[in-house]
Amino acid sequence: MSNNSGRTLILTHADTDGMCAGALALARFPEARVFFTKPVSLYPDLEGSEAERIIICDIAMNRKNAADLISLLKRKRAEITWFDHHPIPETTSLEELRRSAKRFVWSDRMCASELVYDYFRKELPAERAWLALYGAIGDFTEEGPAAQAIMRNWDKHEVYFEVCSMIMAIKMKRFDSYDAKRGIVSTLAHGSSPASISGLVESAAQAVAREIELYHQAREKAMLIGRIGYMKELPSFGFRGPAALFSATVTNSPVGMYMHRRKDIIDVTIRKRVPGLMLNRLAEFAAERVGGSGGGHPEAAGCRIPMGAENAFLEAANEWLRKEA
Repeated sequence: MSNNSGRTLILTHADTDGMCAGALALARFPEARVFFTKPVSLYPDLEGSEAERIIICDIAMNRKNAADLISLLKRKRAEITWFDHHPIPETTSLEELRRSAKRFVWSDRMCASELVYDYFRKELPAERAWLALYGAIGDFTEEGPAAQAIMRNWDKHEVYFEVCSMIMAIKMKRFDSYDAKRGIVSTLAHGSSPASISGLVESAAQAVAREIELYHQAREKAMLIGRIGYMKELPSFGFRGPAALFSATVTNSPVGMYMHRRKDIIDVTIRKRVPGLMLNRLAEFAAERVGGSGGGHPEAAGCRIPMGAENAFLEAANEWLRKEA
């Protein structure tokens, strides 16, 4: 991210929940600039910003650099508000984070969009509640009491159509770039629906067809090692989650992974078919064993590992499963 000296900066995740959380923050601060970041990129993005107000949405704290990030939070003069719902790393605590940021708004019972909406709701139009629902559905928290209380006021079928169109469309090339996603965030912040965006519904339909093809590819290409089904290097980068899940499905494994090379690192997406497994802990353990970093949610996680470390990573992941599953 280039140096940013505007008054307000929104740093958010580029998935559905992050985009909706960012849109809610943008609705509250229309002059803000929106940039997408990740746990591994948050430190340099935060350090390089000269904005007076910084809003962080849906970005987990990376366990490996937690101490450095907390130190940076304490040094920054900006007014920092951080909304998150990811598990707190064992290397720090919720209390420490709340002492470090100006405001650290956290709950493991709501998604980031719900947290942002709840925090700013008195200063937002009532219809922006839709964005909280979109984020909740995108992050599978729509059965929680906060989302259900909002859902009772709106047509459920319409809400699901809108958000599922966005979820699927951003997997396609037309909408997977940061610029395209910034456009979606701006549209949502101004009160328009995802389906009103030209080409979005058509892209969603194409994504559904592509996902069906992906399942059949998985039946041919998925490999099994220990208790993990996995695939590598498919042409559709935006379908990492389904690729990981289908790898588990077709190999009848509790855990599925998809590995994709990006320059000199390997991105790993992890999904599961059985309850109880803490995939964020698996990702942290196996990635750090090979010199990488990982995290996420108990239900869905990911990590980055060095090139050539795939086999050692899979061995470490299976070791964790033998101990914890």
